[in-house]
Amino acid sequence: MGVLGEGDEIPTSSQFEYVFKNRWADNGDGIARQYTGTPALKSDYTRTGVRTKMGLLQDGYKSMQRYVQNNFLDGARQDSYDILVGNHRYSSVEESPLAKARHPVAIFLPAAIGIFIALLILKLLMPEETWTSQISHIGLYIAVIVFLFKQVKVWGDYLVDQPRLYHTLAKAKAE
Repeated sequence: MGVLGEGDEIPTSSQFEYVFKNRWADNGDGIARQYTGTPALKSDYTRTGVRTKMGLLQDGYKSMQRYVQNNFLDGARQDSYDILVGNHRYSSVEESPLAKARHPVAIFLPAAIGIFIALLILKLLMPEETWTSQISHIGLYIAVIVFLFKQVKVWGDYLVDQPRLYHTLAKAKAE
């Protein structure tokens, strides 16, 4: 490639290695953010050459972020990519798939789960004067949360943010 002349060597200084590894990891983080919405996994190993417990915890957190983003927030992003690269063409005859509203359960069920989890945390942090009242409220909140999570299993297909233009793309390719 002509970057190094004959007899030239890549510098082996620790400063060069530090800068190179950090730039490499930053580049990986940038690419991963574009593709997944989160920084790259195992960047602690890329930066230092050592896998740490903190890096493992950070990777777990990033993985949870990816799970939530991929299942609940990514459909609109994929639709925008399909429009940007020309995989979807609007028709003046047909209604746009993007105009259809999401099912109400996709809004209310996550909100209800969040509210009851917040109520449970508040009840645990601010106990009542009598333990029977405290136990009954905590039991009620746990029962409602369990019920709501069972509803997530029932209504799961409505909760996932699937790309809406996918079916129009498959139909256009079939024609």
